[in-house]
Amino acid sequence: MRTGANQSGLVHKMLGLLRRLLGKGSAESKSQRAFQQLNQVAPLKFASKPEGPTVGNNKKYSFICREAVLNRQERIEGYDFSLERALQSRMLEKSAQTRRFFDDAVLRNLAPLGLPALLGHRITFIHLSPLSLDNSLLDAFASMNAVIMVTPGGMAAADLSDTHASLRRLKDMGIRHGWRLSKVRPEIEELLADADFIELDSSNFDGIELKALYRKFHALPNRPKLIVSELQTVDDFNLSYHCGFDYFMGPFVSDRRKWQPSKSDINRLKVFEVLNLVRSGAKPHAIAYCLRTESMLTYKLLRYINSPGIGLLHKIDDISQALLVLGSDRFYRWLSLLLFDFTKPNYQERIMNEQALVRARFMELLAGQGKIPDNGEQLFLTGLFSMLDVMMAQPLGEILKQIALPDAVVMALRNEPGPMCDALALASALESKAPHAMAAAALKCGLDTQTVTAATIEALSWAHQVSSAGE
Repeated sequence: MRTGANQSGLVHKMLGLLRRLLGKGSAESKSQRAFQQLNQVAPLKFASKPEGPTVGNNKKYSFICREAVLNRQERIEGYDFSLERALQSRMLEKSAQTRRFFDDAVLRNLAPLGLPALLGHRITFIHLSPLSLDNSLLDAFASMNAVIMVTPGGMAAADLSDTHASLRRLKDMGIRHGWRLSKVRPEIEELLADADFIELDSSNFDGIELKALYRKFHALPNRPKLIVSELQTVDDFNLSYHCGFDYFMGPFVSDRRKWQPSKSDINRLKVFEVLNLVRSGAKPHAIAYCLRTESMLTYKLLRYINSPGIGLLHKIDDISQALLVLGSDRFYRWLSLLLFDFTKPNYQERIMNEQALVRARFMELLAGQGKIPDNGEQLFLTGLFSMLDVMMAQPLGEILKQIALPDAVVMALRNEPGPMCDALALASALESKAPHAMAAAALKCGLDTQTVTAATIEALSWAHQVSSAGE
């Protein structure tokens, strides 16, 4: 373990190296100011692990925002990882060195996680400025499932040649790239001709402009995939869909207004009844008797118990035996997941379903860390049930009357103060685009950025696997 003196020496060595890299004299003071500004939001991570979150002007942590990207089948095609959009836009106006620092903070948060491998066939979109296309950390994303989305600032003619060379190197590494445009950029049209993706910020174009730009870019010889972002409403989505865009992003994805109860071939009232039996310690034969009239539940249970993932040597066709093999905890967990089983779900149901699964797994992974309670099963249930009122279009109070849950879970779902509620607040904050809210929630839970980010990515991967298996 490092001593305090060794840690201090390491920090001074790192700062000394930064000073040598940044130069001396007036240039040094400018760079130092840029570094200090950056370090308040996205500190460099030294070899020693921070002792824990602090407040005021002390240690702060950089959180990366994520956003779901939908395809034309209204399924999640991938996730977009970037700094908060407003912060990202402001950085384009800062010095080159400041922009590099911020991009480096994004890559350092994401590089160790193996995102493309964890997210499977889903695409990992990462936003960078053109100045960071030579960052050595990009080697970690050498996968066809990773796409570097370039956000252009004020690019001079001399920059175009360097950027073109950097993009060729990315292609040689097997990394696709795209451009995010908030206005028409004639100076980079030559570079757009080689892009794999082009994203248009819909908040800066009207409907006629979007349609004209779609036709223009769709006609390029390389036929890039076209993304439209910042879609606010379902009407905006429908307009962009009919224009022909390939991928869609924006607040409309998780809009909870005008929801109707989700369709399902599962009798949810019966699921609640069986969950209550399990919680009360009922015998397997009593639970089996309760299930005897529910053919769909019985079918799904036997299909699950005989699946290759369970690894049984002999087929089971008896409900009581299936319950004995699974055990009450595993059966309760499996049954809870059935509450999110839908028949032909639309994009809203898919998004909400996946968000609930991500929350559940994320909270479970953090059990016993920081100030999080050491009870993974209760944390899992809290996250899973936290969106059930929206999914079922029923008040939370009515749902809680139908099912017996541990007191700690009920308190958290009712937003009553406590560590379980804090953990749920953190899981919810990570779905926003507000890094400060994420940092505040993590601080309350006693967790650092690296722990939270790693758990988030693993939860995304797990939720994707569960959703894919269900479909």
